[in-house]
Amino acid sequence: MKILVTGATGLIGSALCKHLRTTGHSIHVLTTRPAWQPKDNQTQVFRWSPEKQQIDEAALVGIDAIINLAGAKIDQRWTTAAKQSIMQSRTMSTRLLFEAVKRSKKHVHFICASAIGIYPSDLTANYVETESKISKGFAGKVAHLWEKEARQFESLSCRVTILRIGLVLSNAGGAFVLLSRPVRWGVGAWFGNGKQWQSWIHIDDLIQMIDYCLINKLEGCFNATAPNPVQQRTLIKTIAKRLRVPQFLPGIPKFVMAFALGEMHQVLYESVWATPKNVLDQRFSFQFPDISSCVYDLMKPK
Repeated sequence: MKILVTGATGLIGSALCKHLRTTGHSIHVLTTRPAWQPKDNQTQVFRWSPEKQQIDEAALVGIDAIINLAGAKIDQRWTTAAKQSIMQSRTMSTRLLFEAVKRSKKHVHFICASAIGIYPSDLTANYVETESKISKGFAGKVAHLWEKEARQFESLSCRVTILRIGLVLSNAGGAFVLLSRPVRWGVGAWFGNGKQWQSWIHIDDLIQMIDYCLINKLEGCFNATAPNPVQQRTLIKTIAKRLRVPQFLPGIPKFVMAFALGEMHQVLYESVWATPKNVLDQRFSFQFPDISSCVYDLMKPK
């Protein structure tokens, strides 16, 4: 296939593009980076500016699918300007793609990222994709409006797939590196009492899931999480066990992280158990279904 990817330089996007090239697809990349150019003959780079609602529509020529991963990083201090950037980088970019596809009159497969932050924090609830409750927090609002923009593609007779992505674990960056580094130094700790549920997914399983949706032409909403969420303290203890280091520090109180991160600290203490029911019903097989196999893979000697 010929696939248009946004957010191609991020943690997920870079791994996805590598996989797509390996499996023989051609890639069109939309980027805001003026000087960026990958060194391969399977990838073509095109410019866009969601902020200015500008796009090089040559990027849509011949494409079969769009995988939309664009968005400002959410793990930053949520100032007023940052919150505006986080929201608009997702909603405005998706709207820009919609208008471009509408003009092109193409019927593409539109795969769009979202997040399990759309679900309300709850220590006992088990969320599947049919859940109608939406978090009243900022992360929930962002995910809800992002998905609303993505569903506009249905009016163009496009196949739409929404992936509510959990905590992505990768040794190339992101949360796993930030969590495992202090554990390696013997000062690892969870947040609060550590009993909040973490719905996580190994980066390889996430990439395979995107590919699975693409190849099998799946549409609808999917929780992109492993089938066995863990409490945060279990995640930290599993990392410590793998490193064979003691884990003795108590949980980090909320006020400490509130001082360090401001409003954004809330996501560290939220609990979401999201079950990937829809993709399991489609017989998708996880390579890393439990946290032990995931951590051991990520921390195996190179």
